[in-house]
Amino acid sequence: MNSRLKLYLGDCQQELKNLEDNSVDLIITSPPYADSRKNSYGGIHPDRYVEWFLPISAQLLRVLKSTGTFILNIKEKVVDGERHPYVIELILQMRKQGWLWTEEFIWHKKNSHPRK
Repeated sequence: MNSRLKLYLGDCQQELKNLEDNSVDLIITSPPYADSRKNSYGGIHPDRYVEWFLPISAQLLRVLKSTGTFILNIKEKVVDGERHPYVIELILQMRKQGWLWTEEFIWHKKNSHPRK
């Protein structure tokens, strides 16, 4: 078996333009959470998150092989005491792009401290 590993580091909105269609086996991404880490990422308001991410997910779908795997690590946000629907809205819009929603994973961090 001949294996080749190539990693890309950079802003995905720029790096994805350099990749060929159907050329990637695995994509793992943890985009900025809505309105979190504004000093690091600039922050994306939950009401604008779907429109912000859909152009990125379109490029990810373009470069991912039909046999490839895509893992999206995203966190929901509570606004005014209610879970904001931006994550589920993003999933539904990505399905319209052609993505399959096949699984949901829970990342259990044993060393994290309890929060509200």
